[in-house]
Amino acid sequence: MRTHTCGELSAQHVGQRVELCGWAQNTRVLSNTLVFVQLRDAFGSVQLLAEHDRMPAFTEQKRLLELLSSDSLIGVSGTVIKRPASMVKGESQAREIELLVDRVKVLNHAKPLPFNPHVKANLPSEDVRLANRHLDLRRSELQNNIRVRSKATMTIRQFMDNNGFVDIETPVLFKSTPEGAREFLVPTRIDPGACYALPQSPQQFKQMLMAAGFDRYYQIARCFRDEDLRADRQPEFTQVDIEMSFVSKEDIQNVLEGLIQRVWSQIKGIEIKAPFRRITFAEATSKYGSDKPDTRFGLEIVQTPQLTADVHTIAEVLVIPSGAQSFSTKELAPFADLIRTSQANGESKVRNKRMHKIGDQGATGISKATLLARWLQVDNARLPELLGSISAQPGDLVFVSERSSRVTPANTTLGRLRTLAAKLLQEKGMLDISADRFDFLWVEEFPLFTRIVDDDKAQLSATHHPFTAPAKDDLPLLYTDPAKVHGQHYDLVLNGVELGGGSIRVHDPEVQEHIFKNILCLSPQVQASFGHLVTALGHGCPPHGGIALGLDRLVAILTDSASLRDVIAFPKSANGRDLLMHAPASATPEQLAEYGIAVRKTPPAH
Repeated sequence: MRTHTCGELSAQHVGQRVELCGWAQNTRVLSNTLVFVQLRDAFGSVQLLAEHDRMPAFTEQKRLLELLSSDSLIGVSGTVIKRPASMVKGESQAREIELLVDRVKVLNHAKPLPFNPHVKANLPSEDVRLANRHLDLRRSELQNNIRVRSKATMTIRQFMDNNGFVDIETPVLFKSTPEGAREFLVPTRIDPGACYALPQSPQQFKQMLMAAGFDRYYQIARCFRDEDLRADRQPEFTQVDIEMSFVSKEDIQNVLEGLIQRVWSQIKGIEIKAPFRRITFAEATSKYGSDKPDTRFGLEIVQTPQLTADVHTIAEVLVIPSGAQSFSTKELAPFADLIRTSQANGESKVRNKRMHKIGDQGATGISKATLLARWLQVDNARLPELLGSISAQPGDLVFVSERSSRVTPANTTLGRLRTLAAKLLQEKGMLDISADRFDFLWVEEFPLFTRIVDDDKAQLSATHHPFTAPAKDDLPLLYTDPAKVHGQHYDLVLNGVELGGGSIRVHDPEVQEHIFKNILCLSPQVQASFGHLVTALGHGCPPHGGIALGLDRLVAILTDSASLRDVIAFPKSANGRDLLMHAPASATPEQLAEYGIAVRKTPPAH
């Protein structure tokens, strides 16, 4: 049907006769003898010229072009000619030429579109666009995103293949396991009441592959989690899943750094320096208030142990230079709202959070209930000493917080205030962060177990998953004081976004059973659900570890997309629905009966 695509035509094709197919846009009838049409396909666009003196059956063809609706599909034939120099605009080679058309054929006359995907200013709501995703995907931004995703995926596959990894598919129909998020269940007719579960990750399968002796495994894996959605989550997502035998965490990190370097070079033409910076979990949370810190700017949190005598309390301060002078009362409202929300949500790890403006006469906002007020009760003259220790000056904005040391602080209130401050300072032009700055870092030495309740006797849970190996030096503590054990876990972070995480795994079946039974206190039934893994570990499973990178998130960063929905061809909406295919859909009574399922219309009373 065509000899060329619109995007490949250039000045070197001048004088050649070609046939093109594509969507017609912007039909302009300049006179009774002259018509211009923009023709677009997946590879570019070209201007069509229909001229009375050089087109057979011009009147009939002109009428056909005039009746074209936006995005109707046409096929054309004609001769490539050079455009007048005065008409050439832009850098695209295709703009130097146009097609002098001698024949037009309508391939598919488009009915009125619910919206024009090519006019960005008039785009409807996201739900409308998702309900017409086939049209939304015609937008150049989404076309570029999907093509970048394809190129990134191919780059990853080539890199992994070149480094001796084997691409192995693992089952999508798995079983329910207590690994974290809610799962999607798939009923089966095999046994009444029996269900498969869609895998949250191939975690157990890839460990079994190490026991099987494959040594280096990878997979572009589809994963599923039935959890609350937000901008960086989808119920079904894709991850680059990797596992290796006989390795240290440094070996895995080296492979990942090489992979990131290759992807950034191929996709963005940017050479990333390695090795990446490495910081501990304790440093990340104490300096930045987050286990995935954005290190492109300062605003570091300062620990102030002099403010409290309680050994189980961490006192800390965040200083925003010139913040009291730079932010109006209205602009300070988001800070106050964040603090108030944090308190209202009952964060047990945060007992006291206050915002203070520093002036020549001291600090504002010091009421009887504040941490500063309690500390100053001993000696009111100590305030200058404190301000000097945190380098606070008149005109600065200071946030003071205290939180429990018993609870793992993955994202503290001061950490969120720091991120908010950076965002607002950027908007005011007071903080410059280059769009081409990529601060990769590894966060390491996470606690192997955490408590979510401010109580020394509270039940421990796995910080990441129960298969992570303890740090070698901490192995004795696993049997005496597991709360102090660090795990061989590592997260790859970029500009405040977690790209992926991994760990060295437990390969000793006795250690794994001890974690299940004596630390996590899993029920015998739950322990039995991991029996196949423990058995495999006992059959000569090598030491191994791995990592998983979120492919959707990676592509979103590569394309500077605000939402993962912009880098997935057919994503779910914000509430987890497929608005194009109208899924999920109600099952028929016959289907439910076949699986022995009864639907309760209202939730059971508690």
